[in-house]
Amino acid sequence: MTLRLSVLALLLPVSAFAADRCVLSDPALSVQSYHVDAKRERIVTYWKNKDGEAWESIRNLLNDIDSNGRVQMVMNGGIYDKSYAPLGLYIENGRKRVPLNRASGGGNFFIRPGGVFYLKGQKAAIVSLDQFTSSKGVDYAVQSGPLLIQNGNINPRLLASASSRKIRNAVGITSQGQVVFMLSAGATNFFDFACYAKSKLAIRQMLYLDGTISAMYQKGGSIPWQYHPFVSMIAVEAQPGDR
Repeated sequence: MTLRLSVLALLLPVSAFAADRCVLSDPALSVQSYHVDAKRERIVTYWKNKDGEAWESIRNLLNDIDSNGRVQMVMNGGIYDKSYAPLGLYIENGRKRVPLNRASGGGNFFIRPGGVFYLKGQKAAIVSLDQFTSSKGVDYAVQSGPLLIQNGNINPRLLASASSRKIRNAVGITSQGQVVFMLSAGATNFFDFACYAKSKLAIRQMLYLDGTISAMYQKGGSIPWQYHPFVSMIAVEAQPGDR
């Protein structure tokens, strides 16, 4: 039996095993991550304040909403357009503020498959655009692209040899269903970012959010300096009674 299995393994193409492992082209890469405790924390998104003005920075957001210290983590959300509005679907508190964008175009947002990170209650999911069929019952949603990992497989469009290296942030879901927010500590390409998340953080679904301008705040740490405004931001907040 052992010999037969060994021969079979030799006959199978390498691609049959490629989904199970990856090798970083930059072994020195490190990634800052925040693992959400679903029992004690909730995930929300922010764009504009009660006066209809965008907060634009993590500092402004914290100054306005965090007087009671409930915010545990904040990072920038999905890619935005030239008018400083989310480029794709954006839902906040059950209200759809920007519709799903199925258009084609240039840039990271349009690399396929694109995806949506959404929450119904605090049940989180990351799905491709084709899988997102209805926004009914969705409390929060951010569309971006590309999907870096889908069902445990790194997007085949992401090449280890890619020369484009930037600071990048993303949201992922582990094989145990835990939501993880990630920010690369240095410039990286898509493949290495995904490979790190898959191999070191057990990420099974991963959606790229943005790059270059990306930043993350974690409670107790310093508020990152920003040279460019953010549009949507994703926050993790302590549930009432857990602060």
